[in-house]
Amino acid sequence: MTSPSWQDALACFASQRILVIGDMVADEHIFTRASGVSREAPLTVLQYVDRKLVPGGATNVARNARALGAEVWVTGVIGNDPIGHDLRQMLEDDGIDCGDLLADERRTTSTKTRIWAGGDQQPVQQQVCRLDRVEREPISTALCRQVKADLATRIPQVDAIIIADYEISMVDDAIIESVLQRADTEQKPVTVDSHGNLARFPGAATFTPNQPEVEFTLGRTLETREELEEAGAALLDMLRTQVVLITRGSEGMSLFAAGAVPYHIPALGDGGIIDPTGAGDTVSAILTLALLAGLPPPRAAMLAAAAASVVVRKLGAAVAAPDEILAVLASEKL
Repeated sequence: MTSPSWQDALACFASQRILVIGDMVADEHIFTRASGVSREAPLTVLQYVDRKLVPGGATNVARNARALGAEVWVTGVIGNDPIGHDLRQMLEDDGIDCGDLLADERRTTSTKTRIWAGGDQQPVQQQVCRLDRVEREPISTALCRQVKADLATRIPQVDAIIIADYEISMVDDAIIESVLQRADTEQKPVTVDSHGNLARFPGAATFTPNQPEVEFTLGRTLETREELEEAGAALLDMLRTQVVLITRGSEGMSLFAAGAVPYHIPALGDGGIIDPTGAGDTVSAILTLALLAGLPPPRAAMLAAAAASVVVRKLGAAVAAPDEILAVLASEKL
């Protein structure tokens, strides 16, 4: 069977239906200008310039899939607060279905605030501080019951599920079991992007951890190519999975697929990295879509790597457009 071309694969994304479940986070960016030194302490005084709120966490995964044409639903919990209302509105404006996005009166919407600073002679902004306000209380029994009911209805309607686990409060053992069991019954592939122990998701089809997450799961550091490849093989066996794509920052990505030799992808694209925020979200979304489109794992991983190279050259959690991805692939002669 012939693998689809890059263009044909991207065109297929518009017919795909994706459910994203996980920790719903708002990414807040505060832009400032350095204006002197404080009289009270040896600190730089920052003058407020602007504020921007964008979807983060699981909502950034959803936004990346939607930006490439997929039909997307989100399942999760936010607070019944102004930031939660803004986050829902942004998702709906992007065409993402928020019917299963629940608001809890007793919770606040998890928010990560990044402070950026520049100067009169320095137009480029640099991140100087991050302030996290995250809701770590487990969701209530009633909300958990509602989420499970929503999953039972939604999973049969989609082509794949992405679990975006930021280890905040949403993805607990009960939710994991509900997703994996229902997906197995309906024969729907599950992609896992987890900041925690990957062993909690046995049997999921695809995993997209970064190297520190792999090291945490296996309990050892990976310093050589040989150690990395041993880790990839160990994960395939331990997780009973088909695909593990390990993201490695400036070292690129390493793909491990059942029955295949390891496939290493260097970092793609020209120019320096502006902000790596959300690149892992992009990888999990695009890899899932590419595999659904019929690309073999190495080409699907290459497409995800090209998309990631686009978003790390943008400020904050961002998305990659088809023409931007194709431009990277063309520049690399792929």
